[in-house]
Amino acid sequence: MMDRNEAAPLVLIASGVAGLRKRWRQAIHGPFTVHEVAERPSLERSLTNRRPVALLLDLHLPDLDGVGGVAALQRLRPPTKIILLTSRPDEKEGIAALKAGARGYCDREIAPVLLAKALDVVQKGEIWVGRKLIPHLLEELTALTEQQDSPAELDNRFDRITPREREIVQLLSAGASNKEIAKRLTVTERTVKAHLTAVFRKLGISGRLQLALFALEHSRFAGQPAGIGPKFN
Repeated sequence: MMDRNEAAPLVLIASGVAGLRKRWRQAIHGPFTVHEVAERPSLERSLTNRRPVALLLDLHLPDLDGVGGVAALQRLRPPTKIILLTSRPDEKEGIAALKAGARGYCDREIAPVLLAKALDVVQKGEIWVGRKLIPHLLEELTALTEQQDSPAELDNRFDRITPREREIVQLLSAGASNKEIAKRLTVTERTVKAHLTAVFRKLGISGRLQLALFALEHSRFAGQPAGIGPKFN
């Protein structure tokens, strides 16, 4: 029989610095259990075997290999929402982290109350970023929309996808994970992934962030509610 701690959602903390792990652990409240690791091999085993709902990841974790390591970890356990913490937040690095699959990006010395809020935000399917990232997110949006000649061209590209694919894009833009989308639409996660692969190909888009930004721009021209909702610290 599973006890209460085993049934509670798990938050994984990964940092080679014991003081940071303690600080982050103390910031976590609510119905969570917490497990700490200090190296990448232990982190990979924990992602596979323990299946955490969220990961507080120190960018300076030994052998992580920077933001590139974030993408590898996300592929290892896609449902886990990653919050990347770094000693020197950088706007371009933050954008790269979001593109790699992170759902949050902030300073390692973030106040405990804000870290708790960041965890709550990403668990709800939204994004947590610093205010300085906003101009760069807008640059990403501008670079994306410059690929089109007009709002009509935006509509033409969006017309390439099926009604079901549009539903998935709308849910993704609102911050839903593949698992959440699958549950909402009563399909398998494999089906969701297949649809997303088709959408990326049809729209000429390479990742979830670009797709969310594309959907945001399309909804702006179409006069529809926007779906993406980042939170700022």
